[in-house]
Amino acid sequence: MNWILEALVRVASAIDRRGVRALAAATVGAAVLVVAAGCNFISPQRTTQFYDASDGTSVTVGDVKVLNALALTEDGAEASLVMSIVNSGDDAAQVSFQYETESGDETQTVDVDANSQVDLGTEVGQEQFVMSDLDVTPGALLPVFVQYGTETGKSLQVPVLTGELSEYATLLPTPGETTAPSAESTTLPSPEDGTPSATPTP
Repeated sequence: MNWILEALVRVASAIDRRGVRALAAATVGAAVLVVAAGCNFISPQRTTQFYDASDGTSVTVGDVKVLNALALTEDGAEASLVMSIVNSGDDAAQVSFQYETESGDETQTVDVDANSQVDLGTEVGQEQFVMSDLDVTPGALLPVFVQYGTETGKSLQVPVLTGELSEYATLLPTPGETTAPSAESTTLPSPEDGTPSATPTP
């Protein structure tokens, strides 16, 4: 009988040890899941961050955002500043764009109504923001200073591209196009209607 009792004790002990190991393994697994979930919660998500969907660049000055700006040129002397300007403020904004030309600094302005968006040169037939008397090289960056009202301006480093890419071939500066754009503003939808896409449409 003693050997039977001893065998039962060994079996019970083994079961107990396996149970402890299983419990420990389950605890470690749960801890790993919690840590992983915590990392995902703390780390910024790419889908919640704004990024430039095209080859352009963006800048925010006060309530005004200049989105996906790029300069398209054929000869380096004249370029179309392709961009979308969004004014999320309650007041209209006269946004100035200053850049260097062969003759010195040049400034153009674009009027954007309150809670509105203006697209310039983002699709065929759309009004363009034409910069003349330049000396730019494709592949370089063109500094453009953006400012409006009493807001502190910021410099925008605009990529200079050509029409070699098919999506930009039809967006090059149009001969005779005015250099002082006066495009109409498009009213932004209310929050319940959704947020508009400000990505230039090639």
